[in-house]
Amino acid sequence: MLGIPNAMPARRSIFYFLRAEIADVLPGATWVAAGIGRYQWEVNRWCLETGGHCRTGLEDNTRFDQNRLAVSNAELVQKIVDVCKDYDRRPATPADARKILGLPART
Repeated sequence: MLGIPNAMPARRSIFYFLRAEIADVLPGATWVAAGIGRYQWEVNRWCLETGGHCRTGLEDNTRFDQNRLAVSNAELVQKIVDVCKDYDRRPATPADARKILGLPART
């Protein structure tokens, strides 16, 4: 998690260092980075541009943007879904997610 006071700052250089470490130690790993509060959208964009997954929700960020609070988790999810196309990405379906995580297909 990036952007937590007295912990890991939300800096692109730190993100890239951690991303490189994962690639070195766990090649091919499924990963996500989480930005907390005002850093959520920036870190999600870093993840999208470098092949990671996104995390969003009211537990990490209560704001939709600088001007207002989010109405719901669904609104925050839709916001990141809309940004996916900027990176030629799309949200995973439940079947996609099971495959990504190495879980058996749902029967």
